[in-house]
Amino acid sequence: MKKRLSGLILGTMAVAVLLGGCGGSGKTESVAEPATTAQAAGGTEAAGGAGSGGEQAGETEASEEGYQFTDTITLICPVKAGGDTDRNTRVLAEYMQKYLGVNVIVKNVDGGATVMGMQECLDAKPDGTTLVVNGTDLFVPYMQGSSQINIDSFKTVAIPLIDNTTVLAVNKNSGWATLEDLLAASKAAPNTIEYGGKIGASNQICGIAMNKEWDAGLKFVDVGNNAAKMTALLGEQTDVINISYALAADYFTTGEFIPVCLLGSEKNELLAEVPLASEMGLADVDFSKFFWVGTSPETPDQIVEALADCIGKVCEDPEFVAKMDSYFLTVRFMAGEEAQKFANEMYENGLAPYKDDFLSAQ
Repeated sequence: MKKRLSGLILGTMAVAVLLGGCGGSGKTESVAEPATTAQAAGGTEAAGGAGSGGEQAGETEASEEGYQFTDTITLICPVKAGGDTDRNTRVLAEYMQKYLGVNVIVKNVDGGATVMGMQECLDAKPDGTTLVVNGTDLFVPYMQGSSQINIDSFKTVAIPLIDNTTVLAVNKNSGWATLEDLLAASKAAPNTIEYGGKIGASNQICGIAMNKEWDAGLKFVDVGNNAAKMTALLGEQTDVINISYALAADYFTTGEFIPVCLLGSEKNELLAEVPLASEMGLADVDFSKFFWVGTSPETPDQIVEALADCIGKVCEDPEFVAKMDSYFLTVRFMAGEEAQKFANEMYENGLAPYKDDFLSAQ
């Protein structure tokens, strides 16, 4: 099933460069300075400079009431540049700057499966100028026992986005057009069809969930981050991956990849053609994601509320909503305790049930 095509891998290295990683063993930092532009995954411009419509700090729509920010705000993205977390952080920074009236920059701090970036936020001065943006993967090191940091270590500012776009994808040459095709092949030859992902990340837990809920018989293979997963699937070096739809949109458009299932519990009307498992008589395996913004637990409530108010305005901005629609993402604003409760419930319902199997696989 898998071809060892070194030439194809070299030919697709541009994908890896463009989309970057979602974790790593060492710490790297990449700062998007104000008024600069860089391309992130999906063609997004890096934020931290001009706001929407070319507005500069001082010419923006800063609130005339409540707490007034005067210093540059840093959004820590705890993974390498590229990928969906980085892309969404940069877009958020662009629009936060529009409403705050100060520069908002993005700083990539990669390492420890997002732990290093989260720790840097916790170590920063608790004045609301250092935030961290993360998602479902923030729970994984805590789940593993390799870190005590979890969402309750922070003051939650807001959740602006829900990503109900994670799909299970196969190569067009696999001969599988549907999830039923894939499962029939896997059950006929258990533990031979390879599910490629990143060890120690939520996509590994997703593989465990599919095997448990669907009796899928997939064999997990560590191929790396999102870019590496797509390269491996394109080169038929792995059989199936999960991926946020927008990251592989070009491959879905050309037909190189086939999305056989939406890994969620609700239909995404922007991906109406991608079926849920429940539409095929199977249990839904929900690995949709949220994107969350937090800050030091010592940050005064007045500042946290002002930041949440800004993000609330961003979520009402038609340009921001349209941009997120183009990535098939759902703009859904939740602030403070509501957002924190939502994220913890996603952990309890989506990841925690598979904790023992996940730990035994390490």
